Amino acid sequence: MRAFKGEELIMSFTSTIPSGNDESSFVLSRIREILASFVPVAANWLSEDGSFCDPYETQYSENYAPANAAVLFAAVYRTTGDAAILRLFRAALDRSVILLQDRQVTPFCRVFLIHYSLMAISLLEGNARAEAAEAYGPFMAAYEDDCLIINTNCAALQWGTEMLLELLDYRPADAAHLERRIAFIQKAQLESGFINDEISEHQAHDGMPIAYHAFTLFIMTSVISLLPVEDGAENEEGNERGKSTCDAARDNAQEEAKNASENELHAHSQSGAQQLISKGLEWLKHTITSDGSFAMVERSSHQTFTWGALTALYAYSGWKEDGMLERILSYWLPFRHQDGSLGCTPNTLPHSLRIGYETYTHLNMYNLLGLTGLAAAGQLLERGLSLNLNLHPSEQQHSLDGSCSDEDSGYAFFRRGEDFFACTLRMHHREYAPAMQGFHYRLGGRALPLAEPRLTGYQQSKTSQVQEGVWEGYLLNREPGDLGETDRSTGSCDSIGSAKPTEESGLAEPVYPNSKVNAELTTLANGFQLTNEIEALRCVKKIQLLEDGIALDYQLALKRTFHTCEHVISLLVHDGKHVLRIRQESTQRLTMSFGSECYTLECAQAASMELRLERSLLSVSGVSAQLRISLPLAATAPSSRTPAQSAETAAATTETAETAGNTENAKNAEIMETVNWRTTLRKIPG
Repeated sequence: MRAFKGEELIMSFTSTIPSGNDESSFVLSRIREILASFVPVAANWLSEDGSFCDPYETQYSENYAPANAAVLFAAVYRTTGDAAILRLFRAALDRSVILLQDRQVTPFCRVFLIHYSLMAISLLEGNARAEAAEAYGPFMAAYEDDCLIINTNCAALQWGTEMLLELLDYRPADAAHLERRIAFIQKAQLESGFINDEISEHQAHDGMPIAYHAFTLFIMTSVISLLPVEDGAENEEGNERGKSTCDAARDNAQEEAKNASENELHAHSQSGAQQLISKGLEWLKHTITSDGSFAMVERSSHQTFTWGALTALYAYSGWKEDGMLERILSYWLPFRHQDGSLGCTPNTLPHSLRIGYETYTHLNMYNLLGLTGLAAAGQLLERGLSLNLNLHPSEQQHSLDGSCSDEDSGYAFFRRGEDFFACTLRMHHREYAPAMQGFHYRLGGRALPLAEPRLTGYQQSKTSQVQEGVWEGYLLNREPGDLGETDRSTGSCDSIGSAKPTEESGLAEPVYPNSKVNAELTTLANGFQLTNEIEALRCVKKIQLLEDGIALDYQLALKRTFHTCEHVISLLVHDGKHVLRIRQESTQRLTMSFGSECYTLECAQAASMELRLERSLLSVSGVSAQLRISLPLAATAPSSRTPAQSAETAAATTETAETAGNTENAKNAEIMETVNWRTTLRKIPG
């Protein structure tokens, strides 16, 4: 075997894609091809001491990678019967057991290790499974999980572990354990269907990471892909296996009663999981775009595991839009590197640069976790398992046209055929993106050269966020000059965006869209209008799809005096294959090219446009840079007042609003100046 390069695998998808059941068979064969092609890559990560360490890192380097490697090897052995791959499977399981025995390994890591070790064994059949039961069954049955429910995906993993232990007949499932985990996930699921991952046994945060909504759904789906099903829900071969088991059980009344009890427990818990998945998929479908990706922001967005998760979820959903499952499967293949490994984020820049990574993102773990998703998708397709949440192909796309908003999760989505964008209604707990931030822009199904947003996070200063982050929005400063030249270690900013002067520097921190209260959303013919009011200003922002691009309109009503006003837009300058080339035509117009596409970026109200020299590695899109569009402000306050009087009024308004601590005072504050502008990004034909 050899590792396939991304281009080779993409070429294998260029033949005409069948529809319906033929498409499922086609995708299943491609899944098997991709999994088999990755075996040499994973084998290269196996060290002489038996560890599966990341080849680029020393911190957090192995973690749960061996268990997911075991899933990969088991899935490929299942279809090939290659004895060499079975030996790799055993090496991966042996290493997983060693790590599970080591209580210095974090409890949450061990939750992953035992869950995916059991999933790997469950993929085996016949003698291979029997041998694994003898070698690993007693240890797995006796293992004690000491991890608290630290988040929602943890609860899903623990639920799955319990189900798989009984499936393998290592020990009976703990009914109370199953019920508690399902109840925990149910509590985390909003009325809209979104599952908030940032909930533990002791606290809850407004985290709302979309990636972990999908991952939690995937964990439950991957377990269901392995569980026995009722007659008629699986293919004929699967039904025959089920009938044989039932016939054998009927020969023993005691065994029959035992199986009936276990099956009832499985069925009840599985039904609860299926309800969670069904409701969660109804939310997730609004994020999926025609190129096979889905819109994400917040923690772990666009990491490799989300690709595998979406592939499995779409396979299980029963949605029947022709060619979509294949597009989802093939989406990540262009990000395959020369050695056969996959980019951890959707670009082809070197792994060692950690483009858009979380601190816990590692090549071995996330590559193998993504492929685990493909293994689960293969199981679902092989067995013909589906929730049957299907729409007729001719209705699927049109039924999603228009808008969908969810105030509880804080997101909104707008679709017009193959044109799409999503936006945040508020800044969430971990402060990965501003309020009213557009993301996942698509025009004709293709991404624009706008970097996916990512701020520096809630543990960093607001100055650091706006200067170093990847984002789009207004930026107001109360002192002249570049705040990038000031001391970034000082200062504070309250949660609704008012600027407070720092004691050490005497400067005020920047004002930008960091409100943690939902913006008021109005749906327009081609997009959204978002209105947000804070102590410093009132903002009305419109994000609209044009026929050939997007338009960003701002109306700022300022309640304080500001020295500078800028529109910040983060542009993608390099994704590993394509480079942004840019030329300034005037102070109001830029022309750009990225890959095979050319664009104009215009703002008729701009006093200047400047692409900053600093480059960021924060965005999953690739290397990015901030474009700063400067908007003119009045040099002084309104002519009816002197500057001193205006300053006194602003100070009094601030003191009153901060003392009252409510938005009504902010709304009643006097408007000192208004600033309006429109920025457009348009594709140049040809």
